[in-house]
Amino acid sequence: MRNPLGNPEYEAYLSQFENIFPAPEVAKKYLFDSIGRVTVVMNWLKEIQDGSIRKALELGSNPYNLTLLLKKYTSFELSLANFFGESVEKGRHTQTVEGGGEKHEFTYDHFNLETDVYPYADGFFDCVLFCEILEHLLLNPDFAVSEMRRILRPGGYLIITTPNVLRLGNLVQMVKGKNIYDGYSQYGVYGRHNREYTLKEIIELLERNSFRIVRTEVRNIYPHPLKSRVLAGLRPNQWREHLFVLGAKR
Repeated sequence: MRNPLGNPEYEAYLSQFENIFPAPEVAKKYLFDSIGRVTVVMNWLKEIQDGSIRKALELGSNPYNLTLLLKKYTSFELSLANFFGESVEKGRHTQTVEGGGEKHEFTYDHFNLETDVYPYADGFFDCVLFCEILEHLLLNPDFAVSEMRRILRPGGYLIITTPNVLRLGNLVQMVKGKNIYDGYSQYGVYGRHNREYTLKEIIELLERNSFRIVRTEVRNIYPHPLKSRVLAGLRPNQWREHLFVLGAKR
C-alpha cells in the first residue's frame, strides 16, 4: 500500500531497493513511513536550489532513501555521515545499495555527531540535512548544531525534520493513560526516540546558534481518518505530527 502523502514517482523508485533492510516487509514499512517527509525535503530543496547549493552533507544517511533521491534528482556534491556505535571504527566506510538493476556504493564518514568534532573544514558546505536524528540524541543538541553552523558557509542552509511531540496521536495516548515514550531498543541507546521537540524549541535551538529561520511547517506525513484530520486542523501549528524547519547561517 502506498502513502498518498508522498510523491508516487519517488516511492516507485525507492521501492526497488530492499537489501539494506533485514526483510522486504521491513523495507516496505520504512518506505511507507518515510516517503511523506522525504517528499517535503525534496520539495524544499528544489525551492532553494538557485545554483548556490553545490556541496551538501546528509547526516544519518542510512538507510539511504533520501540519499538515493538526492543522487538521482539533484546535482549536489553529496557527502554522507553515519554513526553505528563505538563498535564500528571511526573514519570512512562504504555500504552497497542495490535494486532495480542499479548498484550504489555509498561512502560515509563514521563519527558521533554529539561528541566528535566533524571531519570537515569551516564553511565547506552549502547545505546540511539533519533529518530524523534530533529525536535520537542523548545529550544537549547545541554542540551538534554549532558544528553544523561551523561547517556551513555564511548563508548556507540547514534542514531539520523530526516528529512533533505535541502531535494529536501523543495527546490521545496520554488521555488513554498510555505511555508516549519509546521502549528500549535492541539497536542500542540511539535506536529509539530519546527526546522529542516542539516547533518553538527547535526555533530557539537554531536562533541561539546564529541561524535565521527561513521557513517552518507542521504537517501530517501519514494518512489519517477524516476525524483525526479535522481535530488536528483545529490547531494546525501544534497538533500535526511532523516538524520541518529551514534555517540559514547568519
